[in-house]
Amino acid sequence: MQRLREDRYQNSREISVRLKELRDNGMKQRLRTKFERGERTCLQRCVLVGFIIFAVSAISQEGSYRLDNGEYIDFDDISGKWVVITYWASWCGPCREEIRMLNEIHRQRTKHNVIVLGMNFDGVRGEELASQKARFGAEFPDLLEDPRARWDKSRPDFIPLTMVVDPQGDLSAVIVGSTTSKEILGKINR
Repeated sequence: MQRLREDRYQNSREISVRLKELRDNGMKQRLRTKFERGERTCLQRCVLVGFIIFAVSAISQEGSYRLDNGEYIDFDDISGKWVVITYWASWCGPCREEIRMLNEIHRQRTKHNVIVLGMNFDGVRGEELASQKARFGAEFPDLLEDPRARWDKSRPDFIPLTMVVDPQGDLSAVIVGSTTSKEILGKINR
């Protein structure tokens, strides 16, 4: 009889322990599932918020490019002006020769309704860009971000290269090689 009680007690304890384990595992599984669902939901929300922030900034900055003088130019809103973008580098002799001519167009920008911008071919920025511009006497601002992708243009194979953008922000002409004031103004005044 004693043995029977002990066996029952042992079985009952084993059943109790087993039920507790099953209950705990079930709770853990439910908690884990809820946590994983919550984690996915949180991750999905974070991704969504990140995408919204990216989209808003991309929309607001789509046509806006920073200049070395701290200003920005927005090709979607250039107020009816023509834009001349010249790709140049310190090692490019013809580029350096064009700087004087581009400075003259830049000085007469109101008369010609034009904005003259440089774009350093080597991606030079900051102090080095300022130093190179001072050495060659460039008076016009330089773009710090290359806008060529805006018009589905690849990186120029050689320079100098001049792009002319019309008052609507569309690429109007690309002049490959050395150019003259007459050629640039001819593209603008047609």
